[in-house]
Amino acid sequence: MTILSVKERVFLCLCAIALPFAIASFFLSVLPVWSSPYFALEPLDTSSPRATMESFQRYSSAYGKALFFPEKVSYTTEAAMARALLCFDLREVAPILAENVGRESVLLLSEILNRIEVPALDDIPNRDEVRRDELELWYIPLSGITLHRVSEGDRKNDFLFTPETVRRLSRYYDEVRHLPVRVGALENIYEASRYSAGGVISQTLIDSLPSQMRHSFFGQALWQWAGLAATVSLAAVLLWLIWIRYKKMRRNRTENQWPLKMLAYPLLAIGVSFVARNITHTHLNISGTVNNFTLFLLHGLFLILLSWTAYVVCNIVMHAITTASRNKENLLNIDFINLLFRVISAILIFAIWYWGGLDFGLPVNAVFASAGIAGVALALAARESLANFFGGISILFDGPFKTGDFIVLDTGERGEVKSIGMRSTRLLTLDGILIVIPNSVITNTKIVNESAPYPHFRVRVAVGVAYGSDLGLVETVLTDIAKSCKMVRTDPPPQARLRVFGDSSIDFELLAWAIQPHDRGRVIHDLSKAIDKRFAEEGITIPFPQRDVHLQEEKTN
Repeated sequence: MTILSVKERVFLCLCAIALPFAIASFFLSVLPVWSSPYFALEPLDTSSPRATMESFQRYSSAYGKALFFPEKVSYTTEAAMARALLCFDLREVAPILAENVGRESVLLLSEILNRIEVPALDDIPNRDEVRRDELELWYIPLSGITLHRVSEGDRKNDFLFTPETVRRLSRYYDEVRHLPVRVGALENIYEASRYSAGGVISQTLIDSLPSQMRHSFFGQALWQWAGLAATVSLAAVLLWLIWIRYKKMRRNRTENQWPLKMLAYPLLAIGVSFVARNITHTHLNISGTVNNFTLFLLHGLFLILLSWTAYVVCNIVMHAITTASRNKENLLNIDFINLLFRVISAILIFAIWYWGGLDFGLPVNAVFASAGIAGVALALAARESLANFFGGISILFDGPFKTGDFIVLDTGERGEVKSIGMRSTRLLTLDGILIVIPNSVITNTKIVNESAPYPHFRVRVAVGVAYGSDLGLVETVLTDIAKSCKMVRTDPPPQARLRVFGDSSIDFELLAWAIQPHDRGRVIHDLSKAIDKRFAEEGITIPFPQRDVHLQEEKTN
């Protein structure tokens, strides 16, 4: 029976608590959409300043009624809010913040219009007057609240509250918040909505808290700050435990092993970030600048975790394919597969952050459009790196050698190819020295591949015997010695060849095939020792060079 550590028990308990809450958060976040058909098919008219003002006043008033008197209406606050949001031009707001900024704008503008003098609808230009006067802009008299005709995009020709108005609404509200509201208008919609609970948190529970917990501090009630701190702390602990467990599994895995269960950790981390974001935005009802900052932070974390997931997925698939390839005797080029999935993971991560840049409102399209000149400059500055990268691709496609082959460089170094990377090739010599060669260099140099086209390697052992030796016996002895060596292949069979009648000996050469190129030195060593021993047993003499010098005395007269 496996005994769980304290950290593992805490981790499982927190996950068990978070999972039901995550499921409930998800369904409650989409429930208003499913249960609010009240405005679903009602057209929103924003074709003129009059139509937009009428639409906004209607739906903002509907939101207030749903907020204060939910038992008297058949629609939800979210249904009314979704319609009122459509009256604003939020194109200059980062997409990730558009809903939050739009909600704030609806509440602020509703409070402002309830406190200032607004022209009667009959005095606001309608569609015919817009067409007749070619009206592009209209503002509420004695205020900076402006509507303009949208000139492009999906909302073209619609009259919406301008981005400049959206940016200034908070300042306008501070200037008029002390004024009384009009007769019949709802009061403090902004305050009630901003400091109310949402989702699974009961408003009754919030109302039962001490009055100090409902005091505002930097735009949020103290109970909201407490909930935000608890949520962030719990999410940080969960993510830390997930990362620790992931590192432990990765450290304990065997070489080239990426089990599918490793994917559970980044997915669980993504779930934690989603729940944290849902809690802060939907249930704690965090708003304003604090919510904007939290959304940026959590969305950035989500992009990091999504990139992590893409990396893990690519590694799992890559190692599954390479393991199957090894089992099938390298029917697929493993180095090419590794490089391919590295490139795929880089492309996926790039796409994730490109999408994230769009969500953050960054001008990524303009950046890439202007990246041509920068790309040329970068290519010139990094031409060596690019040459190495394409050199690696050339090696993988051309296949002059692969991982595990024994090669000899034109400078004389000999060793086993350990890896072919995107920048360099690594060669391990028999002396245990790692040689790193840039791909741009190795693709433009002479390479001797001792492992191709066959993995075995031919060795030659030269030996001389004395004149008068039985040459047939010498040949038989040499081939028998080679056949008895375990590191020599029997197919092709070893051979002994008489090469030359030398000055002091008859020179033979033993030709044998080592099973692997790296066995060459050991094979020559074992064969040489065996030849010396066997020749001594068979009485075959290995002569050494000698020269007879005859001295002759010169006679003198």
